Amino acid sequence: MEKVSSVQPLLTTAAVARWLGVSTRAICLWAECKEIPAIKLGRQWRFRHEEIAKWLERPGSAKGKDPYINRRVTARV
Repeated sequence: MEKVSSVQPLLTTAAVARWLGVSTRAICLWAECKEIPAIKLGRQWRFRHEEIAKWLERPGSAKGKDPYINRRVTARV
């Protein structure tokens, strides 16, 4: 018998922003700073539903935080 894997579609930045009730820019900032589990495909961020759900359960996740507070700032040359 073949083992069938369930392939879940990746969520867009807009979908995650609606889910969490924040702006798409906040989601992009969190992804860039590795605050939220994300995958970069070309110039766009994508998210796995299961990873975001687990991330929301973790204490200290960025949910509900202002994305500009405690953000890692890197110098751009």
